Amino acid sequence: MVCGKPLRSTSEATECSFCGKTEKADYVCEEGHYICESCRLATPETLVRKVCGATKETDPMKVVLLLMKDPALQMHGPEHHYVVSCALLAVWRNLGTFEINDSALDEAIRRGRKVLLASCGLWGVCGAAAGVGIALSIATKANMLSDKERTLSMESVSESLAKIAKIGGPRCCKASTYSAIQKATEFLEREFEVELPSLTDPRPCYFRNLNEECLRDKCPYFKGNNLV
Repeated sequence: MVCGKPLRSTSEATECSFCGKTEKADYVCEEGHYICESCRLATPETLVRKVCGATKETDPMKVVLLLMKDPALQMHGPEHHYVVSCALLAVWRNLGTFEINDSALDEAIRRGRKVLLASCGLWGVCGAAAGVGIALSIATKANMLSDKERTLSMESVSESLAKIAKIGGPRCCKASTYSAIQKATEFLEREFEVELPSLTDPRPCYFRNLNEECLRDKCPYFKGNNLV
């Protein structure tokens, strides 16, 4: 599931590649990846909460790529809205950028669930872009009466949405997630002077042969052409 390599039997204590729990494993892949039963059977919400609560990662692209490889997350679906939020909050917590506690992840999932399925076409607002604003709003404790915090949250959504819209359609939740993470990273560097140690390049897209509506060469993430 993580890298596509064949499995081999084992009896060693192994760390789950998703939640970090160490337990006796029955199978690991050739690269040493293991997924515990709890993560294999988890719902999207539970999986995202477990992974983002446990990760020590400082690269949000690695977090979303790992999550999206789990079959619990559909090729397209509303879970991507809070995948973006929770991955960003987890990384900001690990970097010490903001004070983020476990309740922040629960709140991000709660808010992300309210973003309508197919909102990109019905509202003109991609949920992945909204996810950036949700994460920043939670991190800065913004509300409708806030000044700068409210403005920054809206600006982060606006910039993320513009980057996603530039790709064209039909929709692709994976490409939207990549774009949202990249734009959020740029936004934090500019507005908060927070620079990530690294940001993984998602090209060529791991999911390109799983999407029936893939834009192929028209998508900037398809194989390695210039990013938008």
